[in-house]
Amino acid sequence: MRDIINSKIKIKDVMNGKFIKLAPELVGGEAVQILYKNKKAYAPVVEDKKLEGWVNALDLLVGCKHSKVEDLMLFVDEIKILNEDDELTDDLINEMIKNEDIAYPVVNNDNEVVGTLSVFDILMYQIA
Repeated sequence: MRDIINSKIKIKDVMNGKFIKLAPELVGGEAVQILYKNKKAYAPVVEDKKLEGWVNALDLLVGCKHSKVEDLMLFVDEIKILNEDDELTDDLINEMIKNEDIAYPVVNNDNEVVGTLSVFDILMYQIA
């Protein structure tokens, strides 16, 4: 088992680079189908490679299936955004646990979405 906490591991080494992304104009019902088909409970909302927001299955469940994703998503000022070059720290892991956050979007230095980091990505990296 890898020791994540005492290593200098970058987010990009652990994140999922093959992530599902949703467009803001997508209808909620379609977004649910995409998430379900891909067995995901969350996705970044992306337009022109830039992060517009974040949506999870609960947001879609509470919202109307005929509403657009942009009306159901959390906006960038409401979510934690990670940079791919940041280190995976004990503080970040503890924050995920404390806030019960399953995942965060990951961007590069040009603010383009390059992946997601979930608790499952961290666990899989640790046991690999």
